[in-house]
Amino acid sequence: MDVIGRMLANPPSVEKSTAQWAIFSTLTSRVHVEQRERGQFYALWADIDKTNGMTFDEIVERANGCLLDFLAYTTSSATEKKQKARIIVPLAGPVDGKTFVHLQKILNDKLQENGVTPDRATERAGQVCYLPNRGKFYLFHIEKSSGPMPADAWAGEIQAETERERAAETARKQRMERAKAKARQRMQTGCKSPIDAYNAEFSVEMMLDAYGYIRRERRWLSPNSSSKTPGVSLTPDGKKWMSAHASDANIGTPTVNGTMGDAFDLFIWYEHHGDRAAAIKAAAEMFGLRSERQHQRPEDPPAWVDEVPPMSGYDAGPEDGQTDEGIQRDANTTADSGCPLDCFALNGLAGDMEKQMLDDKFVMGQMAILGQATVFYARHNVGKTLIGLHLLIEKIKSGELNPADLYYINADDNHKGLVYKLKLAERWGFKMLAPGYKGNGSGPGFKSEMLPVLIDKMVATNTASGKIIVLDTLKKFTDLMDKKKSSSFGECKRKFVSHGGTTVSYAHVNKHKGDDNKVVYAGTTDMVDDADCAYTLDIFAEDPATLLRTVRFENIKSRGDSVREAFYSYDAREAIPYQDRLASVVEVGAEDRERAQRQMIAEKNRKEIQAILQCIRQGVTGKTELIKSAMELSGSTKKKIASVLERHAGRKVDKFQFWHVKVGERNTHQFMENWNVVGF
Repeated sequence: MDVIGRMLANPPSVEKSTAQWAIFSTLTSRVHVEQRERGQFYALWADIDKTNGMTFDEIVERANGCLLDFLAYTTSSATEKKQKARIIVPLAGPVDGKTFVHLQKILNDKLQENGVTPDRATERAGQVCYLPNRGKFYLFHIEKSSGPMPADAWAGEIQAETERERAAETARKQRMERAKAKARQRMQTGCKSPIDAYNAEFSVEMMLDAYGYIRRERRWLSPNSSSKTPGVSLTPDGKKWMSAHASDANIGTPTVNGTMGDAFDLFIWYEHHGDRAAAIKAAAEMFGLRSERQHQRPEDPPAWVDEVPPMSGYDAGPEDGQTDEGIQRDANTTADSGCPLDCFALNGLAGDMEKQMLDDKFVMGQMAILGQATVFYARHNVGKTLIGLHLLIEKIKSGELNPADLYYINADDNHKGLVYKLKLAERWGFKMLAPGYKGNGSGPGFKSEMLPVLIDKMVATNTASGKIIVLDTLKKFTDLMDKKKSSSFGECKRKFVSHGGTTVSYAHVNKHKGDDNKVVYAGTTDMVDDADCAYTLDIFAEDPATLLRTVRFENIKSRGDSVREAFYSYDAREAIPYQDRLASVVEVGAEDRERAQRQMIAEKNRKEIQAILQCIRQGVTGKTELIKSAMELSGSTKKKIASVLERHAGRKVDKFQFWHVKVGERNTHQFMENWNVVGF
């Protein structure tokens, strides 16, 4: 660090290609994985390319608010207008690579919280830091006050990050296992190619995330690249990736623009070191084809090992702004007909309106479509906000949603909840608004009643198209019980949507359920009538031991291809941090749903089940006597005992069946306990 300190005052002035750089590790390697596993690091660093209008002195001042000793200097490409900078934080002692990566993330988070936007590429263990190199504009600063930072200075944050990483890894493994199970089922139901089965169930986004690609809005930065420029993108259908990174050249198929491949190409490279045959064999065994191959001669290749045709370039669709000029007409040609409606006719504007048309894309799972108004109804604490945030962030991570177009208006939270969700917004790039708070420290505080006026302004200035507004919750913006007010607000949303905007609203349900035991949305029918799509949410099942809660989304109105129902689970324990609860959200498949529902029913029937089991263990096995004895023991009705006796009969304990029927002489029926019943 003394060498760098001396360089600050008298830096060289050379081209970047010959400039000095450093990785603050004792391991001489630029491979990220090797540095993470075997490196010993003596300093942290931050790269600030996005200055957001701040001067170097302002960046240093804000860094002072969260750091101890550090060195700071402008980069060789800095200008007086854009004073880009780097910060180096010496450590009091060495830390291993994994701790270094955690500390880098925490450092970046702290700078972000203090208004400085760092480049997240520094969170890769092998990323190089360019040392002081004088450009046209150069400043530096040395902060010495408390000495180098102790390795345990951020112990609490490291523990939280480790737990978050563990939760994220668990969730990732669960997604991978679900994909594996679906691929296995696909093979069993007629799919002949393990490659096709793999690509159908293992999405490109999932595999890029699994193999360490860093998402930057709609692009990814390869783990093999030493640059900071994300060079990996997806084809329009999302089924293939294309990389401009030279370091990815051996992974897929060469094209004129770089390298192209699918999810299976990533599997070949990262799991089997580029051995295609080994990858196909492993996938086949993974999907349950091992026994089928035993009947083939060793020298014969399996029937499903087909050559995949080489990939060619893909059609990226028409260029932006392309229109059908043949339908352009003068909007004023009908103005002289004498009818007072003529001045409102849209004829001649089709081309302009076509530019505002949005692709049929979902902004939340498969439930809210871009360019529509969607409403979600649920009781308090069911998880609508939690799951909604998870779904929005997933779309941002996948590149399907531009975070700069997302405006989340948090009007139903306390200060602590708002602060945490604001950190999420800052991390993922979407915008957070809240009543009573000023935007960026200036201007009037936002008020809910401003929204219709602001929407009118967006429509008038043609800035509504592509924008997404989330209203949490709807009752803060209108009176849902007042037909006139709710209808008026619905018209406001319709105006926004008709000009290319999107709204997602959260609202509450009535205290009591309907005759079908389903939740009923609160308020007049106007909000549902004016919406394109509406869902109700309710708790589908909850494990009393782990408090893993499963929530069901049920569609009650739809215009488009929104799913009829969807299921998500999350950790509902009150004691865990919100970030862990958010990380625990996963979509639930049919098999898991069935088990969760069976378990919930068993819990509801626990008293009757225990009474029936106790009677059977005492030798009461005939149906009539068993029902009578269980009624006396549990205090339940005859109808309830008979229903429980029938529902939980069978030999499949994993389906919460606790006894089976044995038919004896003269067709007598005796109920016998299943031998491996536990927990009741």
